Amino acid sequence: MLSSANQLILLSAKLEPSVFELEQLNDFIPQIQNWDSAVTNIIARQTAPLFFKKLPLLSNRHLIPVEATNKLQQAYYKSLSRGMVLYNAFEKVAEAFCAADIRVVVLKGIYLSEWLYGDIALRQFSDMDLLVSKDDAMQCLSILAELGFKPSDSAVTEFISSKSEIVHYAPMVHNNVSVEIHIKLHRESKHYNIKTEALLNNAEKFLLRNKPVYALELYDLLIHLCVHLDKHFRGGHVQFTSFNDIVNLLEKYKNEIDWTLLGQRCGYHECEQTVFKFLVLIHKFYNVALPNDILMKYGALLSGADEDLFIGYLNGDFIQQYHVGLHWQSICMTRGFGNKLHYLLDLIFPPKKFMLQKYGIQHSALFWLWYPYRYYVGFKGLFKLIVGSGER
Repeated sequence: MLSSANQLILLSAKLEPSVFELEQLNDFIPQIQNWDSAVTNIIARQTAPLFFKKLPLLSNRHLIPVEATNKLQQAYYKSLSRGMVLYNAFEKVAEAFCAADIRVVVLKGIYLSEWLYGDIALRQFSDMDLLVSKDDAMQCLSILAELGFKPSDSAVTEFISSKSEIVHYAPMVHNNVSVEIHIKLHRESKHYNIKTEALLNNAEKFLLRNKPVYALELYDLLIHLCVHLDKHFRGGHVQFTSFNDIVNLLEKYKNEIDWTLLGQRCGYHECEQTVFKFLVLIHKFYNVALPNDILMKYGALLSGADEDLFIGYLNGDFIQQYHVGLHWQSICMTRGFGNKLHYLLDLIFPPKKFMLQKYGIQHSALFWLWYPYRYYVGFKGLFKLIVGSGER
């Protein structure tokens, strides 16, 4: 059973809700007993700007305490302010990449907040994700460095980083703006196979802030959003902007989507079950219409466990993430016994320089005291990995 506060989150997601949905949203307002808790949850689920923008359409808005309304307003303007900072930085980055004749595909927030939402305050995002050809990646990093961007501190040692699969390079940061250069959209170990080259070739040119860049074609965009959501949904932590994006993309193109073509495209990328599971979930919880034949074909993909997990996320029940599984995969893929041993030793006994940087240790002579903490986290992650494998 969903709480009234959770219903506010779900009903606020659509940019253009129906009259009936607005009436539902309005009817849930008097049912909220604790507005402080409700607003905290709405903000945490990245839906506060969308709810705030709908308040003028709701006759029961006067029942919301002033303090709660002020918090919603602050969340809206905070999102707007952050978006303006990121777009200002984007214009400089895009101009530099364009001058170098690099084909850049803008992903997620930096694209969707303006193109799909229209009001950049409505879609919160914290960084820029850019997809480029593997051959262009190093030049992109060099251009960012020339613009003043520097690599963020690594979460792993240099050796481990050199042996790990690259999906995106370490974020480049300048003036509190982070840019991630992607050459793939997921790790090879995933149960789907998104072919990056096909996405780059299908990408469509358009102007974003008067800068010529590329964006994923509609079906590729839907696939990417669902696959990206799957990564976090399985990993124990989701951002509800991912659900909102898919909701509003489906609403915008509900009369234009060729479902047969989408199925074929999913088949090509080996992600049919992943994509349609999330579309069915969104249909159920966000009241987004799907054709009956699609529901008949794919409805069983959504399990009760998936629904419970979604409701848990809605309530803020996130799971701490560990990287034991990823490191194990990387060790298996690393060639040579010596390299495997080096990788393992770097995990267990990272160099002093790394420990000082990683944990911000002030007294360098005491860096070894942080090793027990690493072992504790590592054993927890290993236990989680073993238990999770047993459950599957």
